[in-house]
Amino acid sequence: MMEKTKILVVDDDPAILRLCQRILERHGYEVNTATSAREALRLAEGTFYDLLITDIRMPVMDGFELASRFRQIHTESAVILITGFGSVETSIQALRKGVDGLLVKPFESSKELIETVHHVLENRRYQIDSARLRVLRPLFDVMENIYSRVELEPLKQYLQDLSGDLLHAAETGVYKFEDSSKTWKLVFGCDLNLLVEPHQVDWDRIGSTSEDERLRIIQTEQLDDVILKNYLLQNDLDILLVPVFREKAKFILYFLRAKGAEKLSEADIEMAAIFSRQAVIAMENALLYKDLERMFEQAKESQRAILMAEKMSALGRLMGSLAHEMNNPLQAVRNCLHLSLREDITQGQRQEYLRLAVLEIERLSALAQNALSFYRTNHLERKRVDLLSVIELVKELIKPQLIANGIEVIQNFPSSPVEVEMIQDHIQQVILNVLLNSMEALKSLPPPRKIWLDLMDHQSDWVILCVEDNGKGIPPDLEEKVFEPFFSTRQGGTGLGLAVCYDLVVDIHKGDIRFVKPTYGTGARLQISLPR
Repeated sequence: MMEKTKILVVDDDPAILRLCQRILERHGYEVNTATSAREALRLAEGTFYDLLITDIRMPVMDGFELASRFRQIHTESAVILITGFGSVETSIQALRKGVDGLLVKPFESSKELIETVHHVLENRRYQIDSARLRVLRPLFDVMENIYSRVELEPLKQYLQDLSGDLLHAAETGVYKFEDSSKTWKLVFGCDLNLLVEPHQVDWDRIGSTSEDERLRIIQTEQLDDVILKNYLLQNDLDILLVPVFREKAKFILYFLRAKGAEKLSEADIEMAAIFSRQAVIAMENALLYKDLERMFEQAKESQRAILMAEKMSALGRLMGSLAHEMNNPLQAVRNCLHLSLREDITQGQRQEYLRLAVLEIERLSALAQNALSFYRTNHLERKRVDLLSVIELVKELIKPQLIANGIEVIQNFPSSPVEVEMIQDHIQQVILNVLLNSMEALKSLPPPRKIWLDLMDHQSDWVILCVEDNGKGIPPDLEEKVFEPFFSTRQGGTGLGLAVCYDLVVDIHKGDIRFVKPTYGTGARLQISLPR
């Protein structure tokens, strides 16, 4: 139900008061009366009135001064002056004082009073709505700017500057209720608890807005905290406190203003409420963005750790054959150096032994370089790389194991380089994991043991590498499960190899990896598709 329009009528003539009250109440208005300006101001301090109707000529304080002081209390209210002398000079003075209407008594009819009141109230509402639009329009213009700022510190500074421009606030701050400690914590701004030492502001009382009362404004004169209120009054300061309830959080925003700053209208108060709510949402977004960034960094660190763990696992699987392969040239170098030191050989033989030692050292160095180039972790930039050279590097690394297990590798490659934009370290890891899985599937089977490498490059947007072995293959119901973390079909397997491959190919390179129908037999054929 809509509240009645409240009117305060002031006149030192009781007959005029009774007449106005009777006419106005008959037309649905709620009316209070006062016989003096002082009584009228006392009533205005405790109650909001939409309209003041006052006689101009009254003892102690005239109607012009009463209207001025009344407007200081209720900036949005309308004022009608009653005069027994309807002169041009009186009308001009009323206009200069910002009065909304003028009535000459005695009234010719009740219709004249009602029409004037109705006209003044309608005109005042129009002025208030226009003022509200003028005040709120800049706020709507800056909302997009507020939400586009996801960094917390620049957002705080922006909100501080905005509150100065929109509300003439000298200082702005935000408190947030922390559920863990059941205390109010300063998010940014000056800590009001430090203004009056030693004094703790009762934020619980200020922020005790009920769930039904979603948003309210507390001004200096409404403060229950007497110590803070007296401090503000003594230092010519005004404060605007806005408790804001969110679904899972409570905030209190304050706007500290100089006493002499431009008086806030009802539209300004509304803007403070809207601004506060939007500022809180923007801060929550910035805090969520900060948490998301932190979680993203943790996820990247976890991914790097898993990738390195799988590399170490692959290194462990290669270590035996690598050690054996490195031991052979070391033994050869040792024998050559021993023979070159004998005194019963010719100078030519000595030179030959030293040449052989150098060749074996170069072979040993190449093995070490291959291993080092694969296990470095700093080549994570994306660049165009020949995929054939990457495959050859991995083949050289596992060559000792291929030979030891009697596995033949059959290549079907293009004659020219196949360049793909990639993170080389990641694709090397994928190819190594896939080849190691094929070798594991073959080494317990009788010969012949074969692995086919087919690289298809039709100058399209995709390059396709297929790795197929002549092992027992993978059951169809497991073809997708093997890409899940910690799922392994091999005794003692980590279950991370193909899961890491899937992550590197699909998530990072936006490619595809899957098992397809074998081409050369009944083994497993894995297809890796990479965007060029």
